[in-house]
Amino acid sequence: MREILKLMMLEEYRLHVSYSSRRVFLTLPLYVIIFTVFFGSTVGVIRSISIEEMVVMAHGGMFLYGMSVGAFGFLGRTSLERRYGKNSYLVTTPFLLPLSFRRAYFAMFLRDLVFYSVLILVPALFGLTISALIAGYRLTSVFLLFMALFLSFLLGISFSFFVSVVYTRSIAAFLAVILVTLSSLIAYGVFDILSIDILIPSIGLQMNVQPFGEDVGMALLFGSLSITASLIFAAMAVVLVSVEREGRTSSYDDQFSIYSKRLKVFRPYDALLAKELVDILRSGLASKLVFAYGVPLLFLGLSTWYINTGLRIPVGFNIVFYAGMVGFFGIMVYNWLTNTDLNDYFETMPVSVPTVIKTKLMAFLLITTGTSAAFVVLIAIINGETRLLWLALPVLFVTSFYMVTATAYLTGLRTSSFLFDPSVVAKFAMLAMVPDIAITILSFSVDSSPTLAAAGILLALLLLGVATRFFYTSIDKRWSSEPFA
Repeated sequence: MREILKLMMLEEYRLHVSYSSRRVFLTLPLYVIIFTVFFGSTVGVIRSISIEEMVVMAHGGMFLYGMSVGAFGFLGRTSLERRYGKNSYLVTTPFLLPLSFRRAYFAMFLRDLVFYSVLILVPALFGLTISALIAGYRLTSVFLLFMALFLSFLLGISFSFFVSVVYTRSIAAFLAVILVTLSSLIAYGVFDILSIDILIPSIGLQMNVQPFGEDVGMALLFGSLSITASLIFAAMAVVLVSVEREGRTSSYDDQFSIYSKRLKVFRPYDALLAKELVDILRSGLASKLVFAYGVPLLFLGLSTWYINTGLRIPVGFNIVFYAGMVGFFGIMVYNWLTNTDLNDYFETMPVSVPTVIKTKLMAFLLITTGTSAAFVVLIAIINGETRLLWLALPVLFVTSFYMVTATAYLTGLRTSSFLFDPSVVAKFAMLAMVPDIAITILSFSVDSSPTLAAAGILLALLLLGVATRFFYTSIDKRWSSEPFA
């Protein structure tokens, strides 16, 4: 196990370096250290949110980070069923070597647990230690915080590993697990039946040690619960993981010609666009898009409703704000579209990289426009804000196409690379944060100063429209000389 874990760690490192470079990749921990030093040193200045609330949010974020890392079911089956160009992954070695699939998947679990802990959590510990020396915090409190956050991360990655493996075995069982999870969240957030430390026991551990408490017995109890739950989820995932030696085979009717006829209005992209839609249906990407796009939208909608109605906090979240957030979520869909299939084979066809990029942008519009508009209208009806739809829908459509076009301009067909390249992240952050902050601030004034807020938002949308046109027309110049391979 030690040798295969070592090889998988090396494989993961090479994969990340391939997205950018060795130098760029190794600067990521440095960014984490700098951020945690700054945040840890200045957290005492923030008065509007208590330290306890910040810690709870940090644990929630770490749990979600673990869930994002632990999507093995989706990635594992994809790795088994296809090669990535000339590369394949160690998880496929059971096809050739006397190694069980369960052992390979368990090694994957350990690899990601260790790799991403060293990449993010350990640098965060260094940063918090430095901030403790600057701000005068107890070092014991910093290490206890790190241990509790690690347990939140462990629970998240174990739960995600379990859920994604259940998905590969039974859709009905997967939906049942999701239903139980959502019911638990509603029981906590809406009805206050469950406490947060029952859902994430590491928070209970955190609140019973310094600086929040000194109940060693309760801290050990919650710590044991967190570790036990993580071990149960991980063990069940390893036991349930599919050991099929062959990928799934499916048969489909001819759909390309049907789509091609219906998409004549998109000439000269109609043939490629028809192929894109067929790929989405046949690859199973549609179900992944539901969870990559639909679930965050649902979570955002429930969060804004809970803050406005359940907590009754006058933060000013309205349907215009929500529409802007929905628009910015669109990049996740484009990221999935660029990973539907390999692009290498386009090298043998009379098409260019910019043409394929623009085709994926059109596919993005076809997929998200109706869905996102329906979400915004539904949330407006629930919150009684249909009067603001005339402003919210333009915000949705403009910000959505602006963000996806800017993303396409920056990353082309290798969108995943921006997650690991700090230079691209910095450019993306500037392009995303400035309009996002402007629209958010203006949306808070819609009720108090409707004329001024509407004028400001419409002006911002006009500028975003100009920027969108610039990015779209510049795709040809930026990516025309780039190869597909």
